[in-house]
Amino acid sequence: VACNMGTTLVHIAKKYGCDVVGIDLDEKAIEKANKKIKDNGLENKVKAICGNAFDLPFEDESFDIIFHPVSNCYIESVEPVFKECYRILKKGGILLCGLDTIINYVLDENEEKIVFSMPFNPLKNEEHREFLQKMDCGYQFSHSLSEQLGGQLKAGFILTNIEDDTGGEGRLHEMNIPTFIMTRAIK
Repeated sequence: VACNMGTTLVHIAKKYGCDVVGIDLDEKAIEKANKKIKDNGLENKVKAICGNAFDLPFEDESFDIIFHPVSNCYIESVEPVFKECYRILKKGGILLCGLDTIINYVLDENEEKIVFSMPFNPLKNEEHREFLQKMDCGYQFSHSLSEQLGGQLKAGFILTNIEDDTGGEGRLHEMNIPTFIMTRAIK
């Protein structure tokens, strides 16, 4: 929940009355989130910590629910993330994921022409790297449905729901072409 982590964490805690933990590698995002948490007097209910999704700093079976927003796009390999989510969820716990589809990575910035080959990986493809630098949006990586849905299944999850959605704006949205999916899975 990188950009508005603090706002999101505070909103969840207030709306649902639950304890909430957010994790991000970006120390500045954590600082901003912790300021928002403190400003709302929720230091006892909400925590924002700096950490790595490949080695989460939590005990086995620590959480009832994990909300994993559309953040796989910032991770080159997603299967280890799903394994960690499985490890820290309690038996019967729920994993909610927002996931990009490949269509977000094949098109030009106007969403009109297919211009990129897959997989989209700026660490291995100079053209991908240049495009992301032009868009000023950080390194992102495409992932197939096999990687994302299959990764959840390989980790041991049981998928209970899949929904698709548009990006909320742009040409593909106007054409009602889904570019994101949401999954619900149970441990």
